[in-house]
Amino acid sequence: MSLIIAAAAIAIFLARPDPALATQVRIPLTIDYITLREALKRNLFTAPGGRAQLWNGSDDCQFLYAENPEFSRATAGGPATVKLETADSLGLGVSMGSQCLNAVQWSGIVEALGVPYIAPGLQLKFHFTDLNLYDSAHQKTQLVSRGFDLIKSYLIPQLDDFSYDLKPAVQQLGAMVSDSITPEAAGRVHAAIASLTAEPNIEALDDGVRVTLVMMIPDVPTPTAIPGAAASPAPAPTTAELKAFQDTLDQWDAFLVFSIKQLGDAVGDQPFRDQLLQILLDSRYRLVQALNNPPAAAGADPVRLLFLDEWRQLHDAVRAAARRGMLGAHALEFMSFISAGDALFALDQAAPALGMRISAADLRRLAHIMAPNASGDPLQFSYHEDRDLKKLFAVPEPPTTHHPIEEEDVPPSAPGALPSSRGASTPAADASPGRSIPPASAGPGASRQASRQFARIDPLLLRMLSVLSPREAAAAQQDKDDEPAMLPRLQQVADRLYRLVVTEDNAQAYRHDMGLLLDLSAERQLGEGTIDRGDAPIYVTLVRSAAWQESCWRQFVMAEAGIRWLESATGDIGLMQVNKHVWRGFYDIDRLKWDVLYNAGAGCEILARMMRYASAQPKFDPVPVAGHLARSAYAAYNGGPGACNRWRRRREPAALKQIDSSFWDKYRAVQDGTPIDILSCARDWGHRFAD
Repeated sequence: MSLIIAAAAIAIFLARPDPALATQVRIPLTIDYITLREALKRNLFTAPGGRAQLWNGSDDCQFLYAENPEFSRATAGGPATVKLETADSLGLGVSMGSQCLNAVQWSGIVEALGVPYIAPGLQLKFHFTDLNLYDSAHQKTQLVSRGFDLIKSYLIPQLDDFSYDLKPAVQQLGAMVSDSITPEAAGRVHAAIASLTAEPNIEALDDGVRVTLVMMIPDVPTPTAIPGAAASPAPAPTTAELKAFQDTLDQWDAFLVFSIKQLGDAVGDQPFRDQLLQILLDSRYRLVQALNNPPAAAGADPVRLLFLDEWRQLHDAVRAAARRGMLGAHALEFMSFISAGDALFALDQAAPALGMRISAADLRRLAHIMAPNASGDPLQFSYHEDRDLKKLFAVPEPPTTHHPIEEEDVPPSAPGALPSSRGASTPAADASPGRSIPPASAGPGASRQASRQFARIDPLLLRMLSVLSPREAAAAQQDKDDEPAMLPRLQQVADRLYRLVVTEDNAQAYRHDMGLLLDLSAERQLGEGTIDRGDAPIYVTLVRSAAWQESCWRQFVMAEAGIRWLESATGDIGLMQVNKHVWRGFYDIDRLKWDVLYNAGAGCEILARMMRYASAQPKFDPVPVAGHLARSAYAAYNGGPGACNRWRRRREPAALKQIDSSFWDKYRAVQDGTPIDILSCARDWGHRFAD
């Protein structure tokens, strides 16, 4: 059994007894009460029903068993005292046929107070002394002398025998550290691990027992700077270094997906799963930023910072679920997984002189602690759809067209790249003619006529229908009443936009069809019932303005090799600029590229998800403001759930403020009925968010 140190609090104290020799590093580590409870249950509470069978007399009328142990901090007995409560049942009687004569039966709560200490061999043990009995209402109760003596004689010795072995934890930590160091640092790291001891003083905290580990780290000579000499600029990363950097990010993402799937499959609680999804998405949005800004040789390691920040969130989520009793039979493995990662990251922060890095081998060891029986490589990375991941987070399949998915035989970029709203670059959308279509019989100019003719239409559709011809408006209203008819209608519009690049010749008809596709896609999403009816008009406007902001309503552009999908340098794809790194596993990447209907559906689902997330946030406005909900939903769409209220903060970077301001301008323009000028938008797109 792998029992791992929990490092809930990371506080580092450095003492230098001899600066020329070594540094003493003290790492206060907390062994969580939940982990201790699960370890005790595995050790002692092994009878059917999770009981500890403490004593059995000569027949079935004589018994003593305990169940449901819970560790906590004691309010009496000093700062090192812990409390262990168990639900006990005692029977004393004589069997006579099917009855127990002269029976003494008692059920209640046994409270044992004890002090933790370190025994030889890095064994954490407890010495229990005081014993108190309570009834089910937690009121003190009395028991006949023999009954009390039985409890004291059979429960206390077994609790005193329980030990939490820290040696496997230290060995695990040593193995992970050995995997994450350079050859130059190996000697001092192994010496540090070999010197590790535990201080005798142990403290009982609110969430666990704190043990302080001590190790001696050999000092590393620091090169002496030459006075007046200018610092050499950090060399640019090589191609091999960039490749290794991207591989490290991919490994972290694969590890996080593996961990989240294990946790989500074991815990069916929807709020917990929502929290896991937020952690995954926030990590992936930060991953995209890191990919777009590879580190200089002397700069901070963004991969390490990503590890530390996201691990803290995962740690908090798992511990909260454990406190609510949601981890079930996997509690010990999951808490050991969190504890092992905590210890590794605590040591990484405590002793930067060791030259440690979070390696792929470290991540694989952590994954094995969490799921020792899992097969396959937990760091396997793929852009293919992950059906289990989609099911876990209830991600629906977007609608598709009947067109085949093209092979990816076009170079990923072309000269003259333009930055997207996320600050990345995209293949130039020049004005070379694409496939054109004849103008529609009635374009956006028919909006007033359509509004009058359909004055009795559902008000949630009124704004959407105002851009359509009367015939199209009637069809859209029918689609609302007949949901199965929605898909053929969407496919007809998408067929007209297949591999179509907007030009001067087709701009009006293109704008009409793309607006229709966006509106019908939004209405289809509303039909899923995931958005409050009162927020539906906000959502329809949000979809149009987000597509305007993200791509200028474009799915395809002209590249040197011909027509290809719109893609930024950081992997934002198509009409809704769905990022392939953030949403890998959730969507078919090839369909996002070549199927405008699929891309629109995926973007609409993501916007709906972010809108629900924004709605659930603490309220900043005394009275709800519709536009504020849209701004928060778009900020989350653009920057991840953690960026939801980015537009409210004054100290955000200027580039992000400009993105949020530009979106707000477009949202109000859509509200006012101002049509998008797609060609002008595309020409200005590359300069709008320049630093």
